[in-house]
Amino acid sequence: MNSSPVMSRRPSLRALHPGLWVTFALLLSTAPLLAQAEAIAEGDAAFARRAEGAKGARAVAGPIDQATAGYEKALKAKPGQLEASWKLLRALHFRGEYVATTSEAKQAAFGRGKEVAEAAIGELGKRVGGRAKLDAMTPAAAAKALAGVPEAGYVFLWGAVDWGLWGDAFGKLAAARQGVGDKVRRYGEIVLAGDPRFEEAGGYRLLGRLNTLAPKVPFITGWVDRDFAIDSLRKAVAIAPQNPYNQLYLADALLQYRSAAKPEAIAILRRLAAMKPTADKPVEDASPIAEAKVLLGKNGG
Repeated sequence: MNSSPVMSRRPSLRALHPGLWVTFALLLSTAPLLAQAEAIAEGDAAFARRAEGAKGARAVAGPIDQATAGYEKALKAKPGQLEASWKLLRALHFRGEYVATTSEAKQAAFGRGKEVAEAAIGELGKRVGGRAKLDAMTPAAAAKALAGVPEAGYVFLWGAVDWGLWGDAFGKLAAARQGVGDKVRRYGEIVLAGDPRFEEAGGYRLLGRLNTLAPKVPFITGWVDRDFAIDSLRKAVAIAPQNPYNQLYLADALLQYRSAAKPEAIAILRRLAAMKPTADKPVEDASPIAEAKVLLGKNGG
């Protein structure tokens, strides 16, 4: 007797091997996570080689382009992923600051940075009930609400840096009119409220530099305060004197706005000019050391 159509069907893979089916389903669900992790690892490996071929404060494009490609791939696998976002922001800063040689190239790097920053901050907003709610919080409240998100400080710090440098490349006055300074200021205040020591006093360094350089435009940047700049940078140096940018920015602010403190500024610049770049950040350190020498030459040091 012929078997019925029902009886002649082959058992499904799920019926024969339920454990194998579960494993297969798990592999399918974790594949994007694996691709994302691999892409971040590629970016990290390339970022670690960012100084290869560099001459002083000028780096070659190859390694950092590979780093940005890795992080971009991770974001493509999972848009808004916070680790990939802040690491891409850091890599774009390196590309714009130490590789790019034209204003167009700088605007491209930092312009992409501000896009990534806003997407990542939008993702952070989801953790607290939405971006509008996050934006309505005081910096202290925002920092507290995001205290359990380890990537938050990096996103705000590197996002502020890329926004600010995009503004510099675009034009400080035009950027001020578009509210760039307000955005940098808020992000810096969130970083500072979260941890004043974060990234070698990154919040103090950021806000000090912003208040040193931002133009005073009536009804637009009335918050600019040169005294606050110097006070913030003194705090940055007190927390992390080994950071050459903390020293450079303090000396520059003193030279611009405290003529009586010129001897102090010259002493800072002399110490900085005598420093050697560290092994882990040779390009980043070479830049403020070179700038210190230029400032000394301009100010009879």
